[in-house]
Amino acid sequence: MHLQKNRVLITITLTLVFAFLFISWPINPSKAWSKKETTATVLLAEQPLTEYKARRQKLLEKTKDGIVVIMGEEEEDLGVGAKFRQNDNFMYLSGVEVPTGILVLVPQGYQGAKEWLFLPAPNKFLDQWTGPRPPITAETAQAFGVEKVASLNDFPKIITEILTSEAFQKSGEKLYTVIPPSVYTRLVREEKFVEQVRKISTTINLNPIAPFLADLRMVKSDPEITMIQRAIDITSLAHSEVLKTVKAGIFEYELEGTILGQFYRNGAQRAAFPCIVGSGANATILHYEKNRKKIDSGDLIVVDIGAEYNYYAADITRTYPSNGRFSSRQREIYQLVLDAQTTAVKAFKLGQSTMHDLDAVARQTMRQSPLKDLKGNSLEQHFPHGLGHFVGMYVHDVGDYSRPLPVGAIITIEPGIYLPDENIGVRIEDDYLVTKTGLVKLSENIPSNPAEIEKLMAK
Repeated sequence: MHLQKNRVLITITLTLVFAFLFISWPINPSKAWSKKETTATVLLAEQPLTEYKARRQKLLEKTKDGIVVIMGEEEEDLGVGAKFRQNDNFMYLSGVEVPTGILVLVPQGYQGAKEWLFLPAPNKFLDQWTGPRPPITAETAQAFGVEKVASLNDFPKIITEILTSEAFQKSGEKLYTVIPPSVYTRLVREEKFVEQVRKISTTINLNPIAPFLADLRMVKSDPEITMIQRAIDITSLAHSEVLKTVKAGIFEYELEGTILGQFYRNGAQRAAFPCIVGSGANATILHYEKNRKKIDSGDLIVVDIGAEYNYYAADITRTYPSNGRFSSRQREIYQLVLDAQTTAVKAFKLGQSTMHDLDAVARQTMRQSPLKDLKGNSLEQHFPHGLGHFVGMYVHDVGDYSRPLPVGAIITIEPGIYLPDENIGVRIEDDYLVTKTGLVKLSENIPSNPAEIEKLMAK
């Protein structure tokens, strides 16, 4: 009887702990446990455990000649300095948002498990400040869909045993992890781990895990595409509100406030990057983030924004006229930028086109235009950045720009022309999914046609 009561109490406690841990994710309770026949689908950050398991399995297959160690993000200043955000690679492979975790993958297995998740043990003091940590139990391993959960305190001992084991030595002594460049000092935890490994053995062959993860993350699964589409939809709502709000006489920061309000109101956890709301001359600054200027009559306003939903980003840019109508000069430049984007999209060929190829097409469109700057030069000279980038867990996500774009990749196409001498800056950016039939515009519902923009602003 007492044993049965204890089991009930343990079950209730675990349920409360995991409910608290996942409360930051806006998961619909009715969808968190969905029945399909007799099998329950457990979700972490609105993606099934099987999704994370499949990613880990793919990585294990690529690293059979060694082991993998991925560090989670540490929480700073008891949550005072910044809202906690998990490390992208750790989140991609585990879905676990617990701070300070470490994921270890051992293809040959260690103590019967290929997957080891090290987590900080519950701590009354820390739990009081930032919320309860899950207990180090088999039930926690099951809840997170990993084979083994161990205390973070045991990591030094266990990793030493693995790295000095006969099986590891026979496999080639390769350790795949994040190796911080010497000029990059933010990865303090990774640096300390690398130092620790070198003290354990001088014969261990350290290898960067980044290329393997970039290869996996470049191709998005259906659950990932769903997350990105949700981030895009939230961003669309923000752009719609900007269209209703923008006018001469208000400040750039007022639009930024409107944008962030729409993000949070519609379920985004954060902005994927600082909002860019640049009017007049500020529209010609590529990553202008001050957003302090009063918007003047006749200004063009570049609004480059993106919501983040469950660790996945959107990135959409539109350019709006403060008066509700483009001047003739503004409109012809705007149309050229839009034509460059459209031409690049139409030029895409599956299995052949790289990002560099699409960039060349957009530039050719600008060079062939009769439009010139005030000195008679081609407007292509005023397109100083690349045509686009990969989008995913990071707004400028990992991916190989030299390879043909694979099915499942999500990219931006964002041509721009910037003329400081004329106080004109135009950028149009949309997110596209690579499919077997071509590029699909995920941000289709955000208007970019100049006539449609003017019509909406006139309402």
